[in-house]
Formats: sequence, structure tokens, C-alpha cells
Amino acid sequence: MKDGEVFVMKRILILMTSLILLVLAGCSSKSEQGIFGEYTFEEVSFLSPLSSSTKDSINNQMKGSKYIINEDLFKIESEGYTVEYSSPKYVKEKISDESTMLSDIKTFIGNDVDYQYTIYDKYENKTMWRLYVSSNDIWIGKYNDHTKNGSEIIMYIYKLTKLK
Repeated sequence: MKDGEVFVMKRILILMTSLILLVLAGCSSKSEQGIFGEYTFEEVSFLSPLSSSTKDSINNQMKGSKYIINEDLFKIESEGYTVEYSSPKYVKEKISDESTMLSDIKTFIGNDVDYQYTIYDKYENKTMWRLYVSSNDIWIGKYNDHTKNGSEIIMYIYKLTKLK
């Protein structure tokens, strides 16, 4: 090979490597945004013992509820109940190893949960909503952290199904 051909081959190799890295980076950012979409309520996965409702009554009440989880909107629409935050922030976090009887995610929905997203409003205040994500499933939970010792109490966790 001539020096000019080697130079061209090196350039092609560098361009191909750059292109592959760019594609892989794009795939990585898409998986981060894999939570975005429209969902419907599937079932109650956990209901706090502090609740006066039963899982069956909540399953009936929430049937048909719609959840919009997008970069610029977080919205829950159910019969007689709407929650909406424009410009939310979804902060990805590891699931805490510290748990109490009312906050142990792995016990409530299983060991497949990989991470969670705490949802903040556009002013960066916590909304008391959290998403729990596994490779195949997504759940939404509502929690309360206004306890005397600062620990969280999970009020409920619902499994969601993504709409096509």
C-alpha cells in the first residue's frame, strides 16, 4: 500500500469509529428517555396499610386512568381526579437500601426494579410522585415524607401499561 492509501484507510477507520460511537451514544440517551410515553393503569401493586381502601376497590376505581409522562408534561387523568405538572424534572436515582416497613420497594414490587425517578415540578419542588422502572415494567408511586423522623411512607404503587 502507498502512503496515500494508508492515510485514506486510517481516515475511513476513524470516521467509522466516530459514527459507531455517535450511534451508541444516541441509543444510550434513548434508554434514559424510555420512561416517556402514554400509559394506562394496570393494577395496584402496593397499597399502604394506612389506607382505608382495598386493592379491589382501587383497581375498579382506577380502571381506565391515563398517565402522560413526557419531557414537558406529567399528567394523571382518572375519573374525578387530575394531576398535572408542566415542565417536570425526572431525577433518576438508585433505589435506597435503607427501608422501613412502609417504604421497601423491593418487597412491594419485586427485585426486578432497576431504578427510580423522583418527579419534581418546574420550580424543583418534589411532587410526591415517583416512577419505578425495570427492563420490562414501569410503576408509579405516591409517597409522603412528612413524618417526624423524615422517612418516607409509600401510600400506593400502581403498575402501568404503555399504550402503543
